Amino acid sequence: MLVGISEAIRVLFFKIYIYFKNKYFSSLNTNTNSNTNTNINNEKLINLEFKDSNIIFNQWLAGLIDGDGCFQLSKKGYASLEIVMETRDKHCLYLIKQKFGGSVKLRSGVNWLRYRLHHKKGLLDLIRAVNGEIRNPVRLLQLNKICEKYNITLINPSELTYYNGWFAGFFDSDGSVYLNLLSSQMFITASQKNRFLLDNLISLYGGSIYIQKDSFKWMIFKKAEIIKILEYFKFCPSRSAKINRLKAINRYLELRELKAHLASNNSILGKTWKKFLLKWNKFEK
Repeated sequence: MLVGISEAIRVLFFKIYIYFKNKYFSSLNTNTNSNTNTNINNEKLINLEFKDSNIIFNQWLAGLIDGDGCFQLSKKGYASLEIVMETRDKHCLYLIKQKFGGSVKLRSGVNWLRYRLHHKKGLLDLIRAVNGEIRNPVRLLQLNKICEKYNITLINPSELTYYNGWFAGFFDSDGSVYLNLLSSQMFITASQKNRFLLDNLISLYGGSIYIQKDSFKWMIFKKAEIIKILEYFKFCPSRSAKINRLKAINRYLELRELKAHLASNNSILGKTWKKFLLKWNKFEK
């Protein structure tokens, strides 16, 4: 209920898809005991991963913290978590507040909001939710200090998998979607100073990593890769304002297939393309 009916239904459909997919492959391998054992183990993993509809939310939260969050332990021993996002993404911060408590306040003089959680119960609940999902080495060191304070065993993250909600949270913090008007080419990117967080994205979602001035940028632009990443977001949704551009990508692909971006301005396709661009530019990256 806390993360919305649509997400619960999305996870349910995904469970059904995985169940029948494995049932199908199970029927192809019923002649060998080893394959049967493999299928049983797969079923256990699937049930474990999706037994709680909040798990994708918790993974998303870990990704968001890895990008825009900070665990803090003061000299006096006060533990807290802070997440800073633009005001357009207040929905993300209020989702976290609804689940764990804390406060959301406008930072003085800037267009940013700060979520802060410092009361013990809420902080411990949040740590239990994200422990084992935090992947940023800097954030792991910060979390470890708080875990030591409360005698909690820090869990190292397992290998990132395709349908892990972590990427959605990381994208909401450090990702972007933009359209090059000169080439009419779509780009989905994520930037980080630590390349370690980006390397796994290539094996899972494709793309390449480029060096910027003082950071690294992961980028995809091929049609097949973009379609693949849109399938991911169906099950692990973005919760930031960037979701509007993600939803508009299918329309972009349709118009590009019709070569609307090459049509004359006075033609029906040309006017349709111009209308799309006007709407696109109103969405946040």
